[in-house]
Amino acid sequence: MAAESLSQKFAHLFEARTPLIYVESSEWERIQGALQTAVTLESDKLNNRRRLLVKYSPARSNAEVWDVGPQRWNPEHESVKQLANIDSIENAILWFRNECEEPFCLLLDDYQGQGVGVLGDTPDKTVMNLLREFVRVKKDPDVPFNDRKTIVFASEGWNFPEEISHELVTLDMELPSADILKKTLGVVCEDFEVEFPKGELQDRIIKAALGLTVMEAEQAFSTAIVKGDYTWTASSAKTILRRKRDIIRKSGALDYIEASESMDSIGGLDVLKEWLQSRTKLFSEEAKQRGIPQPKGIMLTGVPGCGKSLTAKAIGELWGIPLVRFDLASVFNSFQGASERNIREALRLAEAVSPCVLFIDEIEKGLAGSGGSGDLDSGTGKRVFGTILTWMNDQDAGVFVVATSNSLKDLPTELKRKGRFDEIFFLDLPDLVSRGEIFVIQLDEFEPEWKDSDIDIDQLADMTDKWTGAEIKAAVNDAQISAFNDGNRPIKMEDLTTYIKKSTPQAKSMGPAIEAMRAEADKIGRRAASNRGRVGKGSNHQGNAYS
Repeated sequence: MAAESLSQKFAHLFEARTPLIYVESSEWERIQGALQTAVTLESDKLNNRRRLLVKYSPARSNAEVWDVGPQRWNPEHESVKQLANIDSIENAILWFRNECEEPFCLLLDDYQGQGVGVLGDTPDKTVMNLLREFVRVKKDPDVPFNDRKTIVFASEGWNFPEEISHELVTLDMELPSADILKKTLGVVCEDFEVEFPKGELQDRIIKAALGLTVMEAEQAFSTAIVKGDYTWTASSAKTILRRKRDIIRKSGALDYIEASESMDSIGGLDVLKEWLQSRTKLFSEEAKQRGIPQPKGIMLTGVPGCGKSLTAKAIGELWGIPLVRFDLASVFNSFQGASERNIREALRLAEAVSPCVLFIDEIEKGLAGSGGSGDLDSGTGKRVFGTILTWMNDQDAGVFVVATSNSLKDLPTELKRKGRFDEIFFLDLPDLVSRGEIFVIQLDEFEPEWKDSDIDIDQLADMTDKWTGAEIKAAVNDAQISAFNDGNRPIKMEDLTTYIKKSTPQAKSMGPAIEAMRAEADKIGRRAASNRGRVGKGSNHQGNAYS
């Protein structure tokens, strides 16, 4: 079923005799266009007198009427000439309520109310009182067209006061679809007098712009045209994608991560890798046509330093889709309603760039971000958490959530229930074979000629019982430094064993805690790796048993 357009939402609210509507968006052109269409839809459906569409700017204290004939905003329209002497928003609301003898929709464009919570004696108090009175107009038979008078607020980030929250219908404005972006692209091409891109190039350009507002897309398209010397080139989509990354990062909650890790850079975790590999093509059109549901997400929990974040970053590269990091703690805001709005906006943006991997690192810390209390006791924390759960349950846009947690016991029960994630994987300390694999991966990356040395992978794996992958990486790094300081020579076995002998892995002091982690994970999840036992004594020092 096709999603309801913004103009259809407006038209249905008009028909429902809604007096106050709030749209949170800076996309004034889309809002005005949707209202123009909605007024026509209402008039055609009900076969009644067309309502006036009036735009009033609080900053400029002037009104303009949408003139259907010439298709333009007319400040000299007969219906609003009396507003020429009205110099405040309060008087404008009063005039439209009491004296305007036509049905209307009044758009308060870019309204920046200052009220938060209980207003007290502030400038907004008068406005709010007037708006509450305006709501009652539909019950007043003495007011002309009392059931067809509507005020629409459009602004970005208005923390509307409690006094009016129950009188106001809030509309979520979806980010533009591929069809809307295609029309926007056509307008930009016409403005710059360049040929409209076709075929695969057009598809890449539109895909790169998904997640941008219309105004952001216009700027990104314009930049790509200028950088391409007024023509579309193979690098145009990359220019737009870079612009999108900058905008996403500016939001604070989301960060577009460049693919820098692959599954080949991760040792062990064979069960988890197989699970991910088997779902590589489930975001394809073929899978969709067969009716196979898209994977929703996984929870990675376990010992710190055992590859949770590394694996999350590698999934995007494996599946060939973008990786977006979600900083959950950053959405919390002291203003009432702002945290919920921030989380909705972030999740909407993630859906717009789908299919993608949405990476939430250490989710237990993010969910405790409502005030540092470490739990979800605050009203804001509960509402944000509820928004996340509802979204995870309902979303089918192709956003694959990868959440990591160092401890399942710190997570709310609702987040751990069966079906919330496709799977919950426990990443334990690497076994003997996995430790050998990690040594090989690290040495291959930082010391490519190590196989010509005396380094014995079997012995290193034996010596690092209860070591994490991060600790093994640190051992290779320290060996590099030792070799560099000793005449910049290649790494030797002694460099590694010296560091290992003087180091104590963190797991030595975490025994009971790790056992508790395993027990909790085994109740509701599965192990990310099979126990592959010891390396055979016949394997040589070059690490062939790990390839």
